[in-house]
Amino acid sequence: MSPKPKLAMHDAKNMFHVDVGQVDQNKLTLFSVMKNEIDFLPAWLEHHRGIGFEQFLIFDDASNDGTHDYLANEPDVVVITSELGYGDEILFLDPDGSSKELRFGVYSKIAAPHLFFDGSYVAYLDADEFLLLPPGVTSISDVISRLQLTKAPAAIASVVEFFPRDTAAFSKVMPKSFPDLLLAYPWFEPDPLLELEPGKHPVLIGQSKSEQLFEKFKIYPNANRGRWDWLKLLFKAKRQPKMPSSPRRKTPVVLRDSRSRMIGSHRSNLPPSSDVMLTVAHFVFTAQFAAKIERAKEWGAHANGGRKYHYYARLLEAMKGVPDGFMSERSERYHGPDQLLACGLMRW
Repeated sequence: MSPKPKLAMHDAKNMFHVDVGQVDQNKLTLFSVMKNEIDFLPAWLEHHRGIGFEQFLIFDDASNDGTHDYLANEPDVVVITSELGYGDEILFLDPDGSSKELRFGVYSKIAAPHLFFDGSYVAYLDADEFLLLPPGVTSISDVISRLQLTKAPAAIASVVEFFPRDTAAFSKVMPKSFPDLLLAYPWFEPDPLLELEPGKHPVLIGQSKSEQLFEKFKIYPNANRGRWDWLKLLFKAKRQPKMPSSPRRKTPVVLRDSRSRMIGSHRSNLPPSSDVMLTVAHFVFTAQFAAKIERAKEWGAHANGGRKYHYYARLLEAMKGVPDGFMSERSERYHGPDQLLACGLMRW
């Protein structure tokens, strides 16, 4: 087995190549890593253009479903590529002097924006994530201006999973716009997910919708263990393994400079603003849910080899044909960001 590549922040200049377009360092930019996301792309680009993003920097991880060609024909998109893929393991040499094993895709989120935007706020979102702004805020530039005014290095966001009533919605055509996504999958749980305190990183509270569904349908880890396996675990004083978690937070806007950076897929190294909390609408449960599960299982590049998607496969099977299977007593139909502000999923 060959040794893992050792990569520091400055090595990004040798790891990424501009494949399409030209970066404008003065434009408000949204960075993303994408692989075979053609189903979400039209809605994702349209929505984020509509809230003020002027440029999209996309690391295309060898897509083969038309994603690359679609991006290449968009005038405000810059496509970068690499010889390494998202799931390739590296040893990251952190600027704080430590080192840790990472997947290359996580390294890209940490290092790639610094290549082009030293000293600028850059946003990061996945293709199935849509940034929602507070009531009365029409542009991401207003958010960044507020961060600059308060000298905050980042803005945090609650990650809210939107869903349909039941799996019958999965038999319909995948929506092609953000309003149509909200029509098809309009429900969310109005429960706070983060507690903010000045000068500190957010504290996670509550449960994601995925976690609630795993409990509701009794999808537990290692359900096939035999009695001897459990006796060995007890003898070793180990507790039952936890389910893979679904993200409840994301840091979608981060100042990229010598002090401020991402340290993973969801967290910045410096505490974010305690006065600004955005919301990321996460469309996990859509008409492409089953296909996404199979792709992720085959790909194996997500955390823990995509273990979470094996549980999602069991969940999908358990939910088939269950009327209102996604619904809880508190599920709320989304009408606008005022709801998110009122229930503590947003702050402004």
